[in-house]
Amino acid sequence: MTTYPVIMAIAGAVAIMGSVFLSYNLYQMIAMDAEARGMPRPRLWAFMSLPNGNGAGALPVYLVVRRKHTRRPFNHKEQEAYKGYKKKAKLSLLILLIGMFPLIFAVIHYLALS
Repeated sequence: MTTYPVIMAIAGAVAIMGSVFLSYNLYQMIAMDAEARGMPRPRLWAFMSLPNGNGAGALPVYLVVRRKHTRRPFNHKEQEAYKGYKKKAKLSLLILLIGMFPLIFAVIHYLALS
């Protein structure tokens, strides 16, 4: 028995964990930005901008619409929270990539062996 299915399961779990954390941090960053710009329903904009199963969601629409709204400067507390979410998003993307590379290679090797 090969170890490829075990590697695929572990790498898949790591990739899913990274994508969930990335989505959460993007949601928080977009909600903070939309609120600072005074856009109506910032949480709805943040939710709609999350990636869905067939593309990038409404993120391109949000990026176009937000240009019409000037952003007020973040206060110190908001600035620190935004920086924290940005760091966490970068780390989440790294975790996602760390999970995806072994998953892709294990699937290729598994399919080549069968």
